[in-house]
Amino acid sequence: MLPVRASRPTPGPARRERRSLLSEIDRGGWLIFAAQGLSGLGTAPFVVFGTIYQRQLGASAVEIGLIAALGMLVATLSMIPGTGLAERYHLRPTIFAGWLLAIPGPVFYAVAPHWAFTAVGTVFLSVAVINTPAINVYLTLGVARDRLAMVMTLVLSSFSLCMIGSTLLSGWLAQLVGIRWVFFFSFLALSLAGVFVAFLPRKELPPEAGTTVRYRDLFRIPAFVALLVLFTYLTVVLFLPWAFTTLYAREVGHASDLWLGGLMAVFYLGSVMMGLLLSHLRRNLGSMLVVLSFETAFVASGIVLALGAGLPMLLPAFFLRGTFWSFRQVMTAVVGEALPPAAWPRGYGVFALATGAGAAIAYPLGGWLYARDPGMPFWWSAGLMGVGLAATFLARGHFGGGRLSQAPIQPALNDEVLPEAA
Repeated sequence: MLPVRASRPTPGPARRERRSLLSEIDRGGWLIFAAQGLSGLGTAPFVVFGTIYQRQLGASAVEIGLIAALGMLVATLSMIPGTGLAERYHLRPTIFAGWLLAIPGPVFYAVAPHWAFTAVGTVFLSVAVINTPAINVYLTLGVARDRLAMVMTLVLSSFSLCMIGSTLLSGWLAQLVGIRWVFFFSFLALSLAGVFVAFLPRKELPPEAGTTVRYRDLFRIPAFVALLVLFTYLTVVLFLPWAFTTLYAREVGHASDLWLGGLMAVFYLGSVMMGLLLSHLRRNLGSMLVVLSFETAFVASGIVLALGAGLPMLLPAFFLRGTFWSFRQVMTAVVGEALPPAAWPRGYGVFALATGAGAAIAYPLGGWLYARDPGMPFWWSAGLMGVGLAATFLARGHFGGGRLSQAPIQPALNDEVLPEAA
């Protein structure tokens, strides 16, 4: 992007690649990097102890699955107004509002006298994702199409990086003072994350900011439709066992609070290492091979979890399971590659809506399977992901859709609001 840097000799291609990648991330991207990291600190108690805490308050596996489904339903519905706000490029206020909405969630968990109170907290945490389309659009602005996967994965990887230490910290705190008090720590971390987001700078709008893609035109882009169907299916598979991973380690693997924190630290270590590696290789391997690699790691982790519930076997299983978190970011970036810039707001919104609905279906189904046998969600998800591997290969012609960017567009009716938004 900078001619002077491009012509300056460098020691080697690896260093030139690293420098140009970091130059793609502006101040706003680094602020989101910091806020995501703090959100990782605040989310750790829910990831490690959410279902265990609900179980202690008397919830059954099916009720835990229903609470998770409620949260995903609310999150999915939040994508509708979230998409409209992103489409009008009200990006910074929308991103900030999402973080503010998340702050009451931990409080309801901390003071809950009954498991139903955790459902209220889940609703607050779920409606907060109204800012997801805005975050995706904000990070996409000004980034080359073939860098989307790497930039988005790198910025959002701060969540996983902080989760590595915060899960260990949560396990230690829970063992020291009890699970309930760990959620107050979450409240403080999420509040601080909101401070960073409050200072997001404006971003220059693309030339397409004055135009919009109609929804019916969006579905005339073959690559988008194919990837939407494929990734919605994969999301169902990913979320089928997700809510019960730590509960499985506790009830079947007999892991202590400290061990649970350590296992989730290994989980997010795998997310960072495998996510950044595979996203970095996207330009050489292509999007399809990267997606196939994520799917293969997920299948392997499900088999290992189902076969070996003991602590030694849980460590490699949780490491491979970390692909779950980065895989979601890579899927979003791959969808962005298949869309013209004018379609990013609505395209990201539709994608979040469809995959959110898929996750909402997966949660209660996973609860039903877990109630029958704790290993069933992991066996089923591994088998269904195997089907996803075949489907991904069949859809190979729709990956790397930089050439699939000719979508019919029409002038926006409210052009005058756009310059105020980003």
